[in-house]
Amino acid sequence: MSRFDPAGKPLPNFTEEQVTPVDLKVKLADQRLIVAWRDGRTSEYSLAKLRSACPCATCRTERENKPLLPILKSDPTGVKVTSAQMVGNYAIQFFWSDGHSTGIFDFRYLRSLDH
Repeated sequence: MSRFDPAGKPLPNFTEEQVTPVDLKVKLADQRLIVAWRDGRTSEYSLAKLRSACPCATCRTERENKPLLPILKSDPTGVKVTSAQMVGNYAIQFFWSDGHSTGIFDFRYLRSLDH
């Protein structure tokens, strides 16, 4: 089954071990996310970079320079994560200081962002 990132590009064919976290740490002071994956790899993400890759429809549209509504357009510079929560057993959701919280980072998408 093909899976796609928010831009519609196919995600790599990951094994379940590659996309199953065994430990997730959101470091609010450092604005970092650290994920230990079942396959033994550890990924570290800047939360600011994750915001710029937010998979929600509004952020995707803004990245494509097609704002849905001018009022929804925002500059995430200086915006910080204030909290996060798991979404089932397949994703993590961040809550940002500007009130944004609709981006849900599926673990397959998150792993694809680890270059």
